[in-house]
Amino acid sequence: MRFWRKNGDRVLVVGIFQSPRTGRTLLKNLHRARFRRVAAIHTSAGGRPRVEEYGVSAIGAAATATTVSLALGAFISWQRGMLTDYRPAGLALLLAAFASAGAVAGWIFFRLLHQHVDPANLARCTSSILPDEVVVMAEVKASETSRVLAILRDVEAESPVTFAFHSPPPFPFESTARPLGHELPSSQRLAENAARLARAIPVSRAAKPRGPSFLRRLREIEGALEWANASLTMSAEVHHAFTLSAEWLLDNAYLIREQVTDLRRSLPQKYYGELPLIASGPQMGLPRVYHVASEMVAESGGALEPEIIRKFLVAFQEITPLDIGELWALPLMLRLQLLECLRELAIQVEQQQSQSEEADFWANRLITAVRRSSPRLLRKMEELMERYPEPTPHFASELVAHLYDEEATLPLVSSWLERSLRAPLLEVMQQEHRRQAVQQTALANVITSCRRLAQIAWRELFQSISWAESELAADPAGVYARLDFETRDRCRGAVEEIARWSKCSEQRAPEFRWRNGRAEGSGRTRRARSSGAFSCLRSRWWQRLSFSFLNRFMG
Repeated sequence: MRFWRKNGDRVLVVGIFQSPRTGRTLLKNLHRARFRRVAAIHTSAGGRPRVEEYGVSAIGAAATATTVSLALGAFISWQRGMLTDYRPAGLALLLAAFASAGAVAGWIFFRLLHQHVDPANLARCTSSILPDEVVVMAEVKASETSRVLAILRDVEAESPVTFAFHSPPPFPFESTARPLGHELPSSQRLAENAARLARAIPVSRAAKPRGPSFLRRLREIEGALEWANASLTMSAEVHHAFTLSAEWLLDNAYLIREQVTDLRRSLPQKYYGELPLIASGPQMGLPRVYHVASEMVAESGGALEPEIIRKFLVAFQEITPLDIGELWALPLMLRLQLLECLRELAIQVEQQQSQSEEADFWANRLITAVRRSSPRLLRKMEELMERYPEPTPHFASELVAHLYDEEATLPLVSSWLERSLRAPLLEVMQQEHRRQAVQQTALANVITSCRRLAQIAWRELFQSISWAESELAADPAGVYARLDFETRDRCRGAVEEIARWSKCSEQRAPEFRWRNGRAEGSGRTRRARSSGAFSCLRSRWWQRLSFSFLNRFMG
């Protein structure tokens, strides 16, 4: 996936071993495989850590550069005859200057070119290591995780314990989609909420667009989905346990990718200016139909169906009719909103997976510590409490699940978690399980709705709910009802153009009074009857304009 071509996003892969010789061998193997950000941390029986990195050190680079500079200085002095002309003191000073310059240059080049493990990750692993242990660590791209794990696990002497930690998301995350409902609404509640929304949205034709464009929103959604998918794929390679939500995301990654690609082709470059915008409030400057789509997705809990869409729009338009362009834009807005919800759910799932892996790591550290000695367990508990001053319910549930059979460790951990969460641990775990079930249902609804939207017959749905369609179909001469879809679409386009040029709503522009079509006889030609039926605008100028459009498209 494209997101992982960026160089700033890396994965920390960690292997825990018991033999220092194994650590040095693996460090050499990783370096031969062209992994440069690698290190090994050894601890003695007394618990004193020592960090080892394979390759040339800063001191070695400076010494090498010093030797080269001395040789270069001596060669230049000999070439120019300075060895006989200079006094020994002056010559020594000159060579010392060459040596100093070489040492500084070697150290600078080493710092600039040498790749090393992030000091924060080194400190993290150093604090978690126990006496007589070796931790081999490597910072790599996500696509290289499997290669590093294969090298770490290719050890005959012992079976390693491996972990992989994903870097934090390289983008700011702020929830923009409204939380999804937990159950399908009744028809009455759906109609009431749609009518309330229609009354609450103030619309202005003169408002200026605000916020990112649709395509920019889609790029942000795509980046977050790619990052979450890459992180979960990495967790699968490490063989971490998965939640059902994570499996749903990985199994449907191809569908999500298709939805993003198809929506990118369908979204116009500039669309805000052609849609009525919200005049005030937190959504000011955004298209009204975008907000309508957001409410529709939230009210349905992400489980969109043609009947839910139709009932919502009918109830909404009983209060405020939507423009023709808004109704045609609705499928795109619904798909964009579903992807917005999918982005938030994917980030939540990835964060929970990351917490599960952290809980696995700390459970391993606590279990290993209690098998060594009780004082070491207490020290590890202190480190755990310092690292997680406010543990999340998901982290707590996963940690307790890993320590379920550990009688020496579980009471300490349970007591700390209950104090931190201010609730009985059993209640916390039950609530977390219910939340995961709701999340899984929401994710399944959103993914299923993405498939279902592609199967809806939008032409028929549009014609059944469009205010302009019902008014045009009321032609007394009956001409509009006999037209094919393309010609009717041209008539609707004429209404849009008239409303846009007059800078008023589509409902006020044509008025559709059918003044001339009802009382006329059957001797008129088809064109005259159609023109008479559609000549409904008040002023002569608008009447000529409507005749011009309708004669052009219906002649």
